[in-house]
Amino acid sequence: MNTDKYKQYLNPEQISGVVHEKNNLAKILATQEKIQSNSCKTIAFSSPIITYNKTGIIFPNTINIIQGKKGVHKSRLTEIFCGLMLQRDITQSSHRFLGMKRNAMQKPVVLYVDTERNINDQFPYAIQKIKLLSGYSIEDKPENLDYISLIDIPRSERFDTLNEYIKRFRTRYEIYNLFIVFDVVTDCVENFNDVRESLRLVGMLNETINTYNVTFLCVIHENPSAGNDKGRGHLGTELNNKASQVIQIGFEKDNQGNDTDLIRLKFLHSRNTKRLDPIYVQYSEESKGLVLASNDFINEKLAMKKNKAQIADIQNWLTDNLKEPKSKKELIVMITEAFDCGSRIVEDRLKELDDKGFIERFTVEKSAHYKLIIPF
Repeated sequence: MNTDKYKQYLNPEQISGVVHEKNNLAKILATQEKIQSNSCKTIAFSSPIITYNKTGIIFPNTINIIQGKKGVHKSRLTEIFCGLMLQRDITQSSHRFLGMKRNAMQKPVVLYVDTERNINDQFPYAIQKIKLLSGYSIEDKPENLDYISLIDIPRSERFDTLNEYIKRFRTRYEIYNLFIVFDVVTDCVENFNDVRESLRLVGMLNETINTYNVTFLCVIHENPSAGNDKGRGHLGTELNNKASQVIQIGFEKDNQGNDTDLIRLKFLHSRNTKRLDPIYVQYSEESKGLVLASNDFINEKLAMKKNKAQIADIQNWLTDNLKEPKSKKELIVMITEAFDCGSRIVEDRLKELDDKGFIERFTVEKSAHYKLIIPF
């Protein structure tokens, strides 16, 4: 952004003999002028980079998230996004990319930043799979694919190292649309619960997407506790607030709360479009990756989830756990975690048991509570 015309507002500081013309007022005024100019024109919204069923999933100059519990194939989903971005033949079937398509007008360059896998076989194998997905051989060295590992960099030095490399990467591919992946993003800072470090990283991402042709895909672990589907730490919270797309990957459960082989991609937050319906996939031993699940497989696994939180099961649970009255809010949280079901199901079950006289609803300071009715 050009701030030359606002130099009258600059307040240069003399630091070690170097003059720094860094003044936030000048930046605000330049930004204000740009907003004013754009607000007086017909807005031409950016076309999506990646679509599914003709609906945009990922747009240029945005921060995007893939989140999930440990072991739910987050990295394999990330490999599919990277392979799609690098796809050599855009007319190729979208089946291998789970039905997603890339904008043919985009000429992306991918940077994959890994923080977890070893550099002897795990990360190189992931790069091979990306190349094969996109139509290359494993011997090829695509010019539009770059990758680094931070595994040997001390955590306290990772942010500065990463920031330095991204600047180098931007300069090298200045005329291209850049797609940068962090897998996993919480390992890019020393402490993902630290407010200052989290804001520093998120600030860097925001500044980058607003200044350069860069789009970020951040992979993050969800909190391990049941019923908590937020990205880990303060960094996860801040990223979620800034993200344009949040995709959750996880196993569907059966009616006992056990994982099935059916994997659900759920779009938790879509800033640019309506929220999409889930995409159902499964792990293929043959391809060592994710593939679209067949309708029969989907129906079979979802049928296992039906009749979840049976009224008799809830009744038995309440007999053991409602020795003393509890608030409706507390009960709903406890039962949804115990049976891995939605709050709407629990509310329906509580109402049904109230109607049957098994429990009684009463109010304490405008808050609904429940208690067991003797002799149950």
